[in-house]
Amino acid sequence: MRKAIIFIFIYLFSAGLIWGQDIPHLKRNENNIAQLIVNGRPYIMLAGELMNSSASTLESMAPKWNQLKALNLNTVLATIAWEQIEPEEGQYDFSIVEGLIKEARRHDLKLVFLWFGSWKNGSSGYAPHWVMRNTGRFPRMENDKGENRPFLSNFSENLIKADSKVFGALMNFIKQIDGKEYTVLMMQIENEMGLLGDSRDRSDKANGLFTKEVPGELVQYLQKNEKQILPEIAGQWKANGKKSRGNWLSLFGNENQKLADEMFMGWYYARFVEQVAASGKKEYAIPMFVNAWTIYPGDPVPGNYPSGGPNHRMLDIYQCAAPSIDFLAIDNYNEDYISQLKQYNRNGNPVFVPEAVALWRGEKWSGPAKAFYTLSEFNALGFSPFAIDNAIYDDKHPLKDAYHVLNNLIPLIAKEHGSGKMKGFMQQDNKSDKIDFGDYEINIHYNYPYLGYGLVIRLSEDEFLIAGNGADISFRSKVKSLPGISYGTIREGYFVNGEWKTSKYIGGDEAMQGVGGVKIPPVYLSEDANQNLVSILRIKVIPVKSSTYTNKNIFD
Repeated sequence: MRKAIIFIFIYLFSAGLIWGQDIPHLKRNENNIAQLIVNGRPYIMLAGELMNSSASTLESMAPKWNQLKALNLNTVLATIAWEQIEPEEGQYDFSIVEGLIKEARRHDLKLVFLWFGSWKNGSSGYAPHWVMRNTGRFPRMENDKGENRPFLSNFSENLIKADSKVFGALMNFIKQIDGKEYTVLMMQIENEMGLLGDSRDRSDKANGLFTKEVPGELVQYLQKNEKQILPEIAGQWKANGKKSRGNWLSLFGNENQKLADEMFMGWYYARFVEQVAASGKKEYAIPMFVNAWTIYPGDPVPGNYPSGGPNHRMLDIYQCAAPSIDFLAIDNYNEDYISQLKQYNRNGNPVFVPEAVALWRGEKWSGPAKAFYTLSEFNALGFSPFAIDNAIYDDKHPLKDAYHVLNNLIPLIAKEHGSGKMKGFMQQDNKSDKIDFGDYEINIHYNYPYLGYGLVIRLSEDEFLIAGNGADISFRSKVKSLPGISYGTIREGYFVNGEWKTSKYIGGDEAMQGVGGVKIPPVYLSEDANQNLVSILRIKVIPVKSSTYTNKNIFD
């Protein structure tokens, strides 16, 4: 009997049914929205990504932890470099991993590790010396002159095995020290991979594979999912006769921005990371993702951006070729932030933004707006500005205030994922926005000298919660018999253990005289507003037969 019990325990343990049954994982809610579940509850990452070298030593990180906590982050994205943890083949040093996990716990922060293995931003600057020096065993990609490029080949079986082996060892180590505390939430595999400088590798091996038949697995995927495939891919496949067999050129052609070349590279990058992710999940199956250097609308040429990387054009390819990858994340530095998000919000791909806010372009203050909008409008897993440890993110940065408010709203935001009752808004070049709730239209005007943004959650038939900053908001009834609006009680406040606490009743000058809507923040004069005044308001609205007031009446 005792032997039988031991056998059952060993079986359950090996199947993962005892150890780690509640490890961080993705689960779709009743509205089919993917949520990150940590300790049995939805977890939304109010995150920040460190600069590339910051987490390389504990000494470098020591002065940063308190500031990260002061910014009201709950999660930190930190680099783990292959060259650092396997400086010699087969000799692992996980001390930095253990140290980062312990320090994160001490500061009550979660971690997402970024595996800088074979590629970072297309290049191979984080691969160890023993890999880079052995070009016979680990070949480079080549140009059309046969010259080596500074990028490891994604066609190399030796590289796949080496990267997969060390990543599996890393995940086993994380499981041993964190398999019960869940400090590490997810893993990013590689970083903005893809080929720069050309649409595809021109080595003999790559050329040979390019002329072979497209893998039947991909063709079958296209046939099965034709209606949801990116129209560009489906259209080119159709234009070439919807063949079920043939090489990459014959099925997809290169007439449209080198599509065949990029799909070819995308397939082999995806198959590469599939094997790395599968090796890691065999040891510790927390969520794993890849991130993308996006395609800029003004320069949509593969090679000018990393060709074959996990960009929106290749989303279908990765979903087919890399089932162990849970989602494709977008590093969104685009000036048209919103349109780029939409390109990743398809085919069930959860939205996560691990990098945003282009400090090098002089963009310093957009983080709060992007955080609010991403988390509310796209039901995102999280949001993370890059270079969160840069001096710009000091105690006075408005991200601190935005994250404070969002942290207060996380349970409500998670509850409304996919319900249709939550909407986001964010100013880009526009001066106004409209949100349609069916029976109500919400009009948003951006009248402040900084980016306006926020979210709206419908709490009941006649009550709405509005949070954000830099916007004047009014309602319009769309009920034909009751086209006017009257405003009821307006309250500013916050939640304590799920219960609302009113900190101030808003009226008069701070509420457009009670007839024009609400202002966030609810200040007397517009010049009293500033980027740090992030507010939460609850407002009741009453549809009436008619209304003669407009915002213009109020200020005349």
